[in-house]
Amino acid sequence: MSEKNIDTLLSLTDSKYQLSVAIAKRAMQLKSGINPVVTPESRAGVRNLVTLAMRELATGKLEMGENLIDDGKLESHLNKTKAAQQAAIQEQQAGSYQMPPEFDND
Repeated sequence: MSEKNIDTLLSLTDSKYQLSVAIAKRAMQLKSGINPVVTPESRAGVRNLVTLAMRELATGKLEMGENLIDDGKLESHLNKTKAAQQAAIQEQQAGSYQMPPEFDND
């Protein structure tokens, strides 16, 4: 954990393990498309979702605990996203996929 707010983050939990799990789950949420809670200025230059999750937790805008992440909703969202991606791949392979007009080069 190379984030400069590591002491703040460690004070939020009873253990490094609990902190690691919370950060990993929040990073999964961000990866699935859930909007970040920090300002665009705070996100500037951050490419790593784990670092972004750490910054979010350090701001205090998120609470750690049992209800930080609803695993059922997150898993459902991830499954829907995967299914949509697979359907798009199949359409593209079958030749029936149409590019959105804004991406048409003609």
